[in-house]
Amino acid sequence: MLTNQVKTLIANSQIITLGKYHTMEWGENYMNEDPVRSLITELGAHLTQKEHSDIVLNNGKGRQFLIVPAEFCEITSVDSPRKIAFVDGGDGPLEESPNFLITINRVYFSLFQGKKRIKPKANPRVQFYSFVTSNISTVNGKKNISYNTRLFPHSAEDKKYLPAESDLTSSTESTSVLQGARLNSLGRRFAEWQLAIHVVESELEKGDMLVMDGSLQTSFKNEIKYADRLYDLAISKGVIVCGLAKTSRLITESGDPLLARVAEIAEDVPFGRWYVKIAEEVSSDDRGFMLAAKFHEKSRYVFRFEILREQFSAMSPDEINSVLASIVENSQDVSMIGYPYGAIDADRFAQVRRDELNMYQGFILSEKMRHPEWKRLQKYSASLSAHDTLNGVTS
Repeated sequence: MLTNQVKTLIANSQIITLGKYHTMEWGENYMNEDPVRSLITELGAHLTQKEHSDIVLNNGKGRQFLIVPAEFCEITSVDSPRKIAFVDGGDGPLEESPNFLITINRVYFSLFQGKKRIKPKANPRVQFYSFVTSNISTVNGKKNISYNTRLFPHSAEDKKYLPAESDLTSSTESTSVLQGARLNSLGRRFAEWQLAIHVVESELEKGDMLVMDGSLQTSFKNEIKYADRLYDLAISKGVIVCGLAKTSRLITESGDPLLARVAEIAEDVPFGRWYVKIAEEVSSDDRGFMLAAKFHEKSRYVFRFEILREQFSAMSPDEINSVLASIVENSQDVSMIGYPYGAIDADRFAQVRRDELNMYQGFILSEKMRHPEWKRLQKYSASLSAHDTLNGVTS
């Protein structure tokens, strides 16, 4: 609660700095000005003083669409929503050093038709450990670092859903060894594609939908092989491949966050559930047709939603509406209204939680203590663990 004195000081454009009162006018740049107030004032002025260009900023290789209210299409209800498989994955680092990384990985799929859950034919969750090691070699007088990945499935059944280890190798001339963020997700991301291929093969039929977590863009070496395999199979079976991104860093040509700007424009749209075309990518590593969509009139969220470009181009407006209306029918749960419950379910069972990490780290530690060589290798991990120890002391 603010005291009356503080309220009066604020009203008089006064601030408190280091326990002393300093009178100032808004926007004046005194040495003793409150830095937080200065930051917010200046940033706010910067973000609002510009003209809007309501086209997504992309690499120039694809078609862009002007985002105006007239281009928004209402999503209308359908009598029979399509069957949808949602695929997601999670991972967590268990131990790392500058030259190795151990990770627990999990991928999962859920099946729904509207609000109804459908029991899958096979176990929907795949779990495996992985380690990545770095190796240094000299090529044409330059030092190269290569990364090799080994996968250790939780069960024999899980093994058939894992990618080939040879596809997970990579190399770089960078001397920053084992930068964890991308390497953490390498095995998991490939396993998502491999599990999606199995789902299309064994769980879905013509007219059904597959929704991948995130966009349909690939970014890792060899990832396009798995994506193309999935797309070719889905096209041959008539299964519609989609991508749903929970977040997006895309911006418009004027620098506005894309989805926030779409939401602003949608305030002049007369319906509460809609989609609008954003861009059609034409690069080999991004085969999605990008839309922005809102799946419930009471939702606060607008999502990036993609449909495989070849399939979208062949769809009639009624077929496009049927695909999006099927997502709408699954987006009624109050836990996150306007976001598909099937995606929530997939995230829940694929996620590796922090309390689980402690358990799996205990398994790793217990096994390491059985092997004498780990007394020496433990020094490798210590080279990255001091910061965590310090946080435990000071937090």
